[in-house]
Amino acid sequence: MAIVTITSDWSKQDYYAAALEGSLLGTASVYEISHNIQLFDVRMGMYVLKQAYKKFPAGSIHILAIQAQATDQMPMSVALYKGHYFITVNDGRLSLLFDGHPDWIRAVVHKEGTFSELEMYVKGVKAIVDGRLEDRTLPTEMRTETEQVPVAENDYILGQVVYIDSYGNAITNITKTLFEKIGKGRDFAVFLQGPYTRIEKISTHYTAVRPGQLVAVFNSAENLELAICMGNLALLENLNVYDQIHIQFYNHG
Repeated sequence: MAIVTITSDWSKQDYYAAALEGSLLGTASVYEISHNIQLFDVRMGMYVLKQAYKKFPAGSIHILAIQAQATDQMPMSVALYKGHYFITVNDGRLSLLFDGHPDWIRAVVHKEGTFSELEMYVKGVKAIVDGRLEDRTLPTEMRTETEQVPVAENDYILGQVVYIDSYGNAITNITKTLFEKIGKGRDFAVFLQGPYTRIEKISTHYTAVRPGQLVAVFNSAENLELAICMGNLALLENLNVYDQIHIQFYNHG
């Protein structure tokens, strides 16, 4: 049986997730990635889905149900990327979710209504499962959106927080590859919210420092992650998504 995952901001107190899961009974096995995405936060949903979908087998179908009201110009679409199917509105988000171009992308016929996306998700899933994509969907082009990338020069990197997890850890868009390319083994300081709060060492795990101390690690996705050992960094330092993170490298001698 096909595997379908759902990433949404629907919350368990509403009926939306159950309605979609019930509509797919007998068609697919449904797994929740998260229904606790912050309301309307598409980028948070994309980050969570991007980290999770690779752990599912090839051929899995992933629904991203956040602010996904389709229009004629931005239709609900099905895309195939690296052996996985994705169903969401084609408003530019897919270009940020993927690291390259999908194998193809096709549009599900648009229907008006306050919860019309439910029917379109089901149509998309059944078209994939039944092998009837060409009959039930239309060819379309992927809309694109500009991704926020770090600014890097010889002695510094300016990045930003892209996700804050439930522990208050701040994940940035600064990768290990970029850090090593610019840093070249030099001493450095990571500045949070101004010149006074800094981290001057990359650790291999969160408990490499004493409880209450700042720590920086490269997470499993090789993004720079900032935290407080046994504490909530975002709360204590008033960090939010899109806040700037500055890394300064130093030349000695």
